[in-house]
Amino acid sequence: MRGLTPADMLDAWEACLDRSPLERALVLLASLLPEIPADTLPELSIGQRDRLLMELRRYLFGSQLVNTAICPTCGERVEWESRIDDFLASVNEDRKDQAERFSLQNGEYLLSFRLPNSADIAAVMDNTEKAEIQQHLLLARCILDVEHGGEKLPRDKVPDHVFEELAAHISREDPLADIRIELSCPHCSHGWEVLFDIGSFLWQELNSWAEGMLLSIHRLARGYGWSEQEILALSPVRRQLYLGMLGE
Repeated sequence: MRGLTPADMLDAWEACLDRSPLERALVLLASLLPEIPADTLPELSIGQRDRLLMELRRYLFGSQLVNTAICPTCGERVEWESRIDDFLASVNEDRKDQAERFSLQNGEYLLSFRLPNSADIAAVMDNTEKAEIQQHLLLARCILDVEHGGEKLPRDKVPDHVFEELAAHISREDPLADIRIELSCPHCSHGWEVLFDIGSFLWQELNSWAEGMLLSIHRLARGYGWSEQEILALSPVRRQLYLGMLGE
């Protein structure tokens, strides 16, 4: 990962402002990891994409994560901590470059499938059907071939119980695509799971950083007459010292 400057981060933040959460994840990677061809990003599995987002987050803001969730029973705000390193350690080194094709045997059904990617999610999100139907459509897009008793079978003939096993199989093959955090409320002792979305988490952090940086640029430009480029070229320590000397 090449060295990223504050100017790079601001450019990426600005490019993401009018994007959907799904688009934002890909724009962040394309903007801040230009060594990866942008046209390949939508074809990465969700877990592969999110691994890159985690590595980017670790580079920009460190490995430690602090997040909050609201207890669904009593409404108490619960803070939880984790580490990017722990999530990445759950994926074996030899699984980082995942195979493009997987197989699943269920009775007389033999499926060949690939892992869902951002392009699949975008296509399904354009569909106005209910969530369970959208999931079914997503899984169907990932089926490459189906055989039943040794004969080819159309994807729409796959029974529901095979789709259920396919969903579970995909979760095992792409573990970073669906990270669940187990929480317990210290107030009422209720336990529940929350979904951790690295794309949304990283965007919130980048947005907060960018707003703070723009405010610092405004104050320094007004106080010293420097350009944005000159201010961004300063080290973080010098920017803070100059801000302190303005006495605002």
